[in-house]
Amino acid sequence: MEERKQMTGRKEKGITLIALVVTIIVLIILATVSINMVVGENGLIKKAEQARDAYENSSKKEEEGLDSIVEEYDYLMELRKLPQGLNGKPLVDGLTEIQKRTVKAEDKYGKEVTVPKGFKVVPECGTTVSDGIVIEDEDGNQFVWVPCTEEQYKKHEYNTKKIDDTKSENHTDDGNGNWKTEHYRNYKDWQEEGGNALSVAKNGGFYIGRYEAGVPDNASFSINNESNRETMPYYTDSNSNENKSKNVTEEIINNVKTKLRPVSKQGMQAWTYISQTNAVEVSKNMYSGAESNYGVTSALIDGIAWDRTVEWLGESYTNIASESSTHGNYNNNTTLLTENVLYAQHMIAKLKPGQTGEATGWVYANKYKRGLAKLGEEELKENGEGILKYNSADYTNGSNYSTTTHTLLKRVELSTGVLSDFKLRNIYDMAGNIWEWTTETGYHDAINTVTDTKYVILRGGSFEYNSANAPISYRRGDFTNSFTFTSIGFRVVLYVK
Repeated sequence: MEERKQMTGRKEKGITLIALVVTIIVLIILATVSINMVVGENGLIKKAEQARDAYENSSKKEEEGLDSIVEEYDYLMELRKLPQGLNGKPLVDGLTEIQKRTVKAEDKYGKEVTVPKGFKVVPECGTTVSDGIVIEDEDGNQFVWVPCTEEQYKKHEYNTKKIDDTKSENHTDDGNGNWKTEHYRNYKDWQEEGGNALSVAKNGGFYIGRYEAGVPDNASFSINNESNRETMPYYTDSNSNENKSKNVTEEIINNVKTKLRPVSKQGMQAWTYISQTNAVEVSKNMYSGAESNYGVTSALIDGIAWDRTVEWLGESYTNIASESSTHGNYNNNTTLLTENVLYAQHMIAKLKPGQTGEATGWVYANKYKRGLAKLGEEELKENGEGILKYNSADYTNGSNYSTTTHTLLKRVELSTGVLSDFKLRNIYDMAGNIWEWTTETGYHDAINTVTDTKYVILRGGSFEYNSANAPISYRRGDFTNSFTFTSIGFRVVLYVK
């Protein structure tokens, strides 16, 4: 009996001990849970900290929002202080400071102009839409407003006179730059790569580069400054590294890979010898990465924008689309220069009758010069002392052509926008100087889709052509998007965001 009692006592003590251990474990678990609830990742303290941070962020956003509203109100009040137009919008010629916001403005006749963030208006160039409103960024790049409705911004249909002018081989040259056919006009697969109709519809127009795209000063091949002009060759020959170095979109500058951005300024080295593919890229570069500073996107001009611009110019210049001989740098334009300009004088060598050798060939300028360039075609002959009128040291392969075997005809390439005669509603050189790439492309053949070989439409004319054969509306498409040449460049357009 006594033994049973002792055993029962030990059991009770064991049960009590187990219960105590279990209780302690439960308490530890509860404590852990409680601690986690208080200080854990999702605990009360963390929740409180998150609530505090959320409140602070909300307060900060609210303050920023209020600041933005106040700033917007103050800016609107500033705009209200400016002279107002017929429709209650600020007159465009009063926006002479870099704008902090994109502004809907108007000229004195009530015609609307959208002035983008990051730009100012240059009223001394013109104060009405018909003058050509000029805007300028903080670096001095200039663009001209082209009014355009959604209906006007559409692909134009091109008709062809000859069914067989679908290949460049079908054109013929009479020796004087007179081409007998249009180039590739009959192809039906030309496609635009612009897609900016929404911006045009929203803002009532777009901006076109006032000048042909120029080489930026930070590029290794820039010769815009005087020191480089004396030491750096302009061209050597079509296969040289110097030439090919211009067909780039970025360079290493101060040990940093840097995107090259074209400029739209007067008197600059025109960015020629660049492929259409790279012209597309650098045109986008112009305002990329600067969304906080500029209310625009930049692009290579498309054929629709070119046609609309020509159409708009036609409102002030009768028959400009088909007759632009006095408004462009063509080889038959003998406009006299009255001031020193930056220019390059190329030559084309044509074999004389009865002589043997290369039929035709370009003799590229070796450098830019500054002076009174004489425009128009002129045969370069020996002077009275038996010395050629041109200095062969100024040309890449001048010694390869003599006046005995070849007729040497000069071709003058001008820097951007140097002649007021070639300005139409504040836009320079659309009618001539250099051909300009567009975004209008076509494969034309199944094999080209495999090799990704696109043909591209060039617009306007150039210093190598006669004006009658390449007026401002001219459209040719016999070069691929990788082709480069001394008389081919491009122009940038802006679309307001």
